[in-house]
Amino acid sequence: MGHTTPSPTPRIKAAAVVVAAEALALVAFGVLDLRDMHPDRAVLAVGTSIFFFAYAGLQLLAARGLLRLSSWARGPLAFTQLIQLGLAWNLRDANPTVAAVFAIAAALVMWCLFSPATNRLFAEVDAEARASQQ
Repeated sequence: MGHTTPSPTPRIKAAAVVVAAEALALVAFGVLDLRDMHPDRAVLAVGTSIFFFAYAGLQLLAARGLLRLSSWARGPLAFTQLIQLGLAWNLRDANPTVAAVFAIAAALVMWCLFSPATNRLFAEVDAEARASQQ
């Protein structure tokens, strides 16, 4: 009867660190957009910055959920990584270095989120949660 609570694996921790770095980059983009604000596009700059800040906050919330082994966190993180892969594709000609960083980070997070070991861990966590509810 001595069930041990699983702890985050190195892959889960790596995914959370990469997502936190992505969130920090989003905050930096938001700040830079505000710093570069021109009077003729003030509303756009403020709106874009608010979006970046909110997106970063949601990324950090999901990363925290991932570290707590909450299954719900994998869905939003996978969705945002797919968006990031699309951004990388769009940036491939304009800025290949940034595109490569975006693509590598997204691929790493996706691999960490859905590797067989991570899937087994979340299946175990979900099974324990169902068993504790009965």
